[in-house]
Amino acid sequence: MRLKRIVLVLVLGAFTCFSQELVQDKTASEITFTIKNFGFNVPGNFNQFIVSSNFSARNLKGSFLNVKISVASIFTDSEARDKHLLEVDYFNIKKYPNIVFESTEIEKITPSKYLLKGFITIKGIKKRVETTLKVTSSKTTVTFLTDFSLNRRDFGVGGSSFVLSKEVNIKMKICCN
Repeated sequence: MRLKRIVLVLVLGAFTCFSQELVQDKTASEITFTIKNFGFNVPGNFNQFIVSSNFSARNLKGSFLNVKISVASIFTDSEARDKHLLEVDYFNIKKYPNIVFESTEIEKITPSKYLLKGFITIKGIKKRVETTLKVTSSKTTVTFLTDFSLNRRDFGVGGSSFVLSKEVNIKMKICCN
């Protein structure tokens, strides 16, 4: 009887280790973007976001990477521009306070490169996204790197502005313990 209990504890402990959700390292993680405005690159970032992730190269079916971004945390180094981006014609923060990415599948390409599939929702509009995900890990940290482009018009962001590029380049560096 005692042996059965010990085996049960070991099996449950091993299962828990492999399915434990990773904890975001907020100081090392970042989400940045670049968009052309009047032909000039305008960089920016989001300062507040929550990551939920459970990644195991041995169990990709059970792995996920989800991100919820607070639109109010947008920073482009221009207070007036940041305030304008929160208004109805851009992100409409009163109605849509968050941007959400939810993964649906992670496929292995190489030992450190994966195909991340999921949906991104901006201003209530949900679009499919596929991007390459680079994963590095040490004994204490897992780092996810990805970059992809979105058409801002697909999400009704910025209207039909001719001085603002349609393409927005996004980079995410997510560090977890």
